[in-house]
Amino acid sequence: MKPIKVYNGPPGRGPNPWKVIIILIELDIPWENVWIPYKEIKQAPYTDLNPNGRLPVMIDPNTGITLFESGAIIQYLISLYDKKHVISYGDDKLEEKWLVNSWLMFQMSGHGPMLGQKMWFTHFHQKKNVTTAIDRYANETKRIVGVIDSQLSKQRQARKIPDAEPVWLVGDKCTYADLSFVPWDNLLLSSLFPDGGFDPEEFPEFYKWHKNAIDRPAVRETLRQQEHANTTMEDTTAAVLPEREE
Repeated sequence: MKPIKVYNGPPGRGPNPWKVIIILIELDIPWENVWIPYKEIKQAPYTDLNPNGRLPVMIDPNTGITLFESGAIIQYLISLYDKKHVISYGDDKLEEKWLVNSWLMFQMSGHGPMLGQKMWFTHFHQKKNVTTAIDRYANETKRIVGVIDSQLSKQRQARKIPDAEPVWLVGDKCTYADLSFVPWDNLLLSSLFPDGGFDPEEFPEFYKWHKNAIDRPAVRETLRQQEHANTTMEDTTAAVLPEREE
């Protein structure tokens, strides 16, 4: 099998390419990063691959298919390459199969965008003190974490899972939906609230869920590679970010 190509931006701080890479490693699919400087993702030839000029893009040389948007890429990988349902459910568990997709869409439509806006206004927006925007996205971030925490708590109670055992968003195993949250939640727990304001202990099920996810071998390997890229590659984001004003 030829390696699947994943476009990523040096030094690999963006979470969305790593969402795809986690799935590839979980499914033991050969893959490789294609590094592209951020200043090149808004112009051809990259915009021929992704008209929106965002990361990632996936090229599967085994099928000739090129896709953009991490959620669509994950759906593709699951459909073609998770025939044994390692991190998905089949038609024998039809409700679980489609509920997993609902949680992936929640990550794409709510979780990622709200955390992304919190990151932007906290660290990158041209005017530094935009407290109204920062407060809004801080509150939305915590609300979304609360949604996840509540779902996990309901799962634990309904399935009578002991406190010491992992609980997942859907069914009885970790799926691609759980894994899609990991790179964004790493940012949440490390840099989204630099001045405090987020206590993970207020969301105990969420915190345990994240810890259980990052303890998976595929996730550990993904985070290791991300950290290596972060510490060894030139940061190409500086060329496209505005200078901040007080």
